[in-house]
Amino acid sequence: MGRHLSPPADYLAALHSLKVDQEWKDKRQALAHRRAMSRQQRDTTIHNTFMCGDMKGVHAVLKDPCMVNALMETVHEEMVWAPELGMWTMSSKIKQTSALRLAASKGHSGCVEELLFRGAEVDADPGGSTALHDACIGGRDSCVQLLLAHGADPDLLAEDGSAPLHLCSTAQTFQCAELLVTGGAEVNVLTSETKITPLHVVARRGMEEHVKLFLSHGADVSARNREGETPPECSLW
Repeated sequence: MGRHLSPPADYLAALHSLKVDQEWKDKRQALAHRRAMSRQQRDTTIHNTFMCGDMKGVHAVLKDPCMVNALMETVHEEMVWAPELGMWTMSSKIKQTSALRLAASKGHSGCVEELLFRGAEVDADPGGSTALHDACIGGRDSCVQLLLAHGADPDLLAEDGSAPLHLCSTAQTFQCAELLVTGGAEVNVLTSETKITPLHVVARRGMEEHVKLFLSHGADVSARNREGETPPECSLW
């Protein structure tokens, strides 16, 4: 039988050195990419691209596949009370969002469709809300339809405890509400803290068409919120 020969020590050393060098290069590339992504996360030009529905700009940004689901940050100036100064002061507050949320909030269905086609996570909730919540708030029915068609959860609660149907509370949101209830949304879904149903919300605001819609889909007029009130007891009528 032939003898098994081990590789020379200098060959093994060279191989190990190449492996270490490659790992170092990979780590540096990953760090450089994270730094670039961090800059992009607060780049107002990129934010405006999705908020304005600029499809040419959208295609340019999405050349980097990581941007499809990238976490974005927006800075908002807010007046806050400073007790130590005894006065109101301006404070910067960072809010998290995503390309899909930005596009859906403004009703840019073409942009929303492009993002979903490229693999945007339909139920991602950076900042505490999903794109479906944003689309409902703004009455963006075409975006609601797209999001639901791509599997958006119509009953998912936002960080503030509200489901998309709770946010359909103005005249321009009627079609969104209709899409939700016909798309399988739970018409008696409760907010996490106050135990309010969508019927409570629209009854309190006097939204007659919404009330009729919810009742036609089985809304419970006897449901009680945390204060023990039923929707009729909250009604403006």
